[in-house]
Amino acid sequence: MAHFRSHAVPILPVAEMSRSIAFYHQLRFSAKRYQNGDGYAFLERDGFELHLNRFETLVRDHNPCGVYFYLERGTAAALESEFREAGVRILSPLAPREWKMNEFVLEDPDGNLLRFGEPLE
Repeated sequence: MAHFRSHAVPILPVAEMSRSIAFYHQLRFSAKRYQNGDGYAFLERDGFELHLNRFETLVRDHNPCGVYFYLERGTAAALESEFREAGVRILSPLAPREWKMNEFVLEDPDGNLLRFGEPLE
């Protein structure tokens, strides 16, 4: 049997690619490449890949899309601090959650929720 490594890559909908790229640069993601002009972008940070897909119309405040970033224990507080220093507004500060994760939540300019968490145990 062949062994291979796989991973999921979240694709988030965005209304304005340049605004979204600027936001993710605040989170220290770098743009790897673009496709279809400004219609699709590949971003990366610390080996994690994230894609942005431009849509003509987005429905704000209605079932926002989102992604979870699960981190090594002991890194969530430093990351939250880094984002705050970069001027990113945190929607929900780092706190233990009932599902045994220490998490904080922020929102990108298109209403996509980004949750960063680490296991409590």
